[in-house]
Amino acid sequence: MITPYLSSILSIFFAFGALNSNCPQTQNLLGVRGPIVFEKTSYNLSWSSHPSATYYKHEYLAKGVNPDQYKEMFMIEFLADEEASPKNMALEKIGSTKDRKKIDPYAFAEGLKQDKIGNDVLINFIQSDANGKAAGIVEWNTYRYIKTTTKEGKKGLLLLAISRRGYGKSIPAFLSKIKSQKSTTAAALAMFKLPEISLK
Repeated sequence: MITPYLSSILSIFFAFGALNSNCPQTQNLLGVRGPIVFEKTSYNLSWSSHPSATYYKHEYLAKGVNPDQYKEMFMIEFLADEEASPKNMALEKIGSTKDRKKIDPYAFAEGLKQDKIGNDVLINFIQSDANGKAAGIVEWNTYRYIKTTTKEGKKGLLLLAISRRGYGKSIPAFLSKIKSQKSTTAAALAMFKLPEISLK
């Protein structure tokens, strides 16, 4: 069962919350060594946030990328709550994405992989900014939720994520490209070495 507190945090673990150019905070709050290299692309820390006592968020972009028009973003997030469940978090994300189908024709989510006890869970999902009108942005994400412990011994939930976007007239070509690469990307994220977390 997901507690009301956890449900409020789940709303923070939400795509389309990544346009943070108006809040140029770039402290390394998680103590993660950079840059992050994923599928041969190097990502540098571009923005960070500590919106609550237990929640930390890092966003990474390739050098020179405008955060308001990014095509690829890597994310690392940490929730310092030992009761937080990767399996529940993944199910909540899948459920909220499917609920968007009422207003978003692109909305789709699927569970891909999890360990035997649900402490390492991988999902794919797509959503757009359609809201009942034509979409200007379509976003495809692979999220990996992992139960972990920081260097200091604090238990919690780690999110590793890759987000990719298509805009306007390029959306059909973007979706076609995603179909051909999503399996490879999911496999790469599933095998990605977990970063050591040291909260600042």
